Formats: sequence, C-alpha cells, structure tokens
Amino acid sequence: MSLTTELRTLQEIDDELAALETALAEIDARLAHSEALTASEAAFNEADARYQELRRSQRDLEAGIADLNAKIVPEERRLYDGSVRNPKELTAIQHEVEHLKTQRGALEDRLLEVMEALETASAARAEAEARLAEARREREAETAALRARREDHAARLAAALARREAHAARIPPAALRLYDDVRRRRGHAVARIQGSSCTGCRVAIPESVRRKSFDPSAIPQCPNCERILYVG
Repeated sequence: MSLTTELRTLQEIDDELAALETALAEIDARLAHSEALTASEAAFNEADARYQELRRSQRDLEAGIADLNAKIVPEERRLYDGSVRNPKELTAIQHEVEHLKTQRGALEDRLLEVMEALETASAARAEAEARLAEARREREAETAALRARREDHAARLAAALARREAHAARIPPAALRLYDDVRRRRGHAVARIQGSSCTGCRVAIPESVRRKSFDPSAIPQCPNCERILYVG
C-alpha cells in the first residue's frame, strides 16, 4: 500500500473523528440548554408575575375598603344614635361619612376592575403553566434521547481514536508530522489530482509532481497549497 493511500485512510479517520466531536459538542449544547423550555419558563414567570401583582392589588384594595368601613360604621352610629345633638357637629359627621363613602366607592370600582383583570390573568397563568408542564415533559424525553445518542457517539469516538492510533503507528514519523502540519493549516491534508489540477486549491499541478504521485513511497505536495497529492 502506498504512503499516500495510508495518509488518505488516516484523513478519513480524522474526518470521522471531527464529525463525531462536532456532533458531541452539539449534543452537549442541547443538553445544557433548551430554548423551548426557557421560553416556556419565561412565559409562565411573566404570567405568574402579572397574576401575583393583581392579587396584591386585590388584597390592598380589600384592606383599604375594610379600613374605610371600620371608620364609616362608628361615624354613622354617632350620626343616628342620638349621642350627638349639636347640628354643626352632626353636619360635620355627615360630611365625613360621605367623604369616606366616596373614597370607598372609588376603591370598590378599582377592586372590580382588578377582579376582572385577575380573572383574565388567572386563565393566562393556568395556560402558561400547562404549556410549561408540557415543555418539561418534552424536555425530559429529549434529554433521555440526547443522552442515549451521546453515549453512542462517545463509544464511536473512542473506537475511532483507537483506530487512528493504530493506523498512525504504521506511518513513518516524518510523513505523519507533515500530514498533521498540513491538516492543521489547511483543514484537509490530502487532495486528489483531477486532470492536471489539485482538487484542494484548483491550481494546476506540474507534470513532475504528477509523476511523483505514482511512486508508492513518495509524498508529492501541491506547490500552491502544500496538500499531499494522490491520483485516483
């Protein structure tokens, strides 16, 4: 087997390794983060925040109304129980009661608005919660599938690394160093001669280099991109 054929086989293994490493990186990224789940969580948090805000407003308004009622009841009692006989004082009490009732009416109107908004917010929160639960179930299933795929890819990667190590041991060190250097700089170290051109850079190959590619022990290189060349 020619040296360039050995290097071509090594490149095929390295391409497989690169593809597996890329696939594993993508799987790890998907395991670390789910855009769908994050979006569902954000939607629920927003709906829940709105719901909780309205619940606080409801409690505050109800407390305000209760506080006004606590002021109105004794004042109305004084107004009608005969304990106050002074006309001016009775008029002042009446005005105070009317003022308090006006305040209470405004709070009650606002409470009605909040209760209506709260009903809508509660439905939106329930819907967002259901979507979040579904997203979590889907994420759980997706995670299980991704972990299974990761285990398979990791096993294939380990096997490919072992094949690479065994195959690289058959290649002379100088040739292996050259291959690794060109691959690091060019991405692919080995290219085919098609017609009279290098398929790596599409530049014409001198006839002397083309003839050298038929020598099983030689390592012809493209004068332009320095890739190792073979005819096939």
